[in-house]
Amino acid sequence: MSAVAPSPARHDAFTLLLNLEQPPHRENRIVLSARRDRLGVPAAELHWRWYEEDQRGLQRARQAVAHEFERAGLGRVEVKGSSPDPNAHHHGGTTRMSVDPGSGAVDPDGRVHGVENVYACGASVFPTAGFANPTLTIVALALRLAAHLQQRWSPGMT
Repeated sequence: MSAVAPSPARHDAFTLLLNLEQPPHRENRIVLSARRDRLGVPAAELHWRWYEEDQRGLQRARQAVAHEFERAGLGRVEVKGSSPDPNAHHHGGTTRMSVDPGSGAVDPDGRVHGVENVYACGASVFPTAGFANPTLTIVALALRLAAHLQQRWSPGMT
């Protein structure tokens, strides 16, 4: 009896998804709207758009990847679609972290500038937001903040 090695799988095409981080723009923000909820609290209103410079950056990144794939002999790359994947964005930076109160809402510990006992944690404190899922970074920030608060408010406790 002899074993026959399976032939390597062959594929006609692969789909690559390439998006990138959008740099912060002052105009992209969340503001309080004139509309109020049933309790009378102003609703949040998102002001966001994809800028021409963002589009140029995406096109440059896609061209660079296509060039390197082709240079390495991995095949021909066809770029389809001109915009980023609309389902691939995670808004962040609405309470941006910064050592300078003029550039952000919270300090590196997550404490709101100028307020002694108010902290923020989550994607909102990201100075910039990456393309991929932010969950593990948010968890790391939460654990870091918890340790900071425990040390600050309960000295000597571990």
